[in-house]
Amino acid sequence: MKKLLSNEKVRFLVAGCLNTALDFLLLNVLVFAFATPTLVANAISVTVGICVSYLLNHFFVFRYQEPISLKRFGIFFLVTGFSSLILQNAVIFGFEVLFDTEFGRSLLFLPSEDGRHFIAINIAKAAAVLVGLIWNFLFYKFVVFRTRRAETPEEEAVESAAAADSAVADAHGA
Repeated sequence: MKKLLSNEKVRFLVAGCLNTALDFLLLNVLVFAFATPTLVANAISVTVGICVSYLLNHFFVFRYQEPISLKRFGIFFLVTGFSSLILQNAVIFGFEVLFDTEFGRSLLFLPSEDGRHFIAINIAKAAAVLVGLIWNFLFYKFVVFRTRRAETPEEEAVESAAAADSAVADAHGA
């Protein structure tokens, strides 16, 4: 298990599954227990999920060494927010338009209205989550939790020489 979790992509999938389960749970509780409109419930469940996802990705997935910062969280929120709030709602809305009914219920021949609604919402949500999966991983890895690449010995020498020249110039100017 330890070897399996040493792979960043596996950790990303584990964190994503946990976070997606939370997202689906909140969405369904808000829609079915509190009669919240679906797109509003999705926005709420996604926002909570973004906060949890930041912590999971920071500490578990990318094992980012720098402390949590509002700036990094803001970037994370923009990346994830676009994926989760814009892309997901676009996919969910697409289901409504494509199937000419709320969440494509006309295509699901279940015996009860509640059963169709439950299945339809979750199918639309699952499709929306899949759309955001690749978007999120790429932007987290290359934008939000990007680590500086190791410098080559030549680059380190140039940087050291520049720093030394700057120090000498400062000493002469002082």
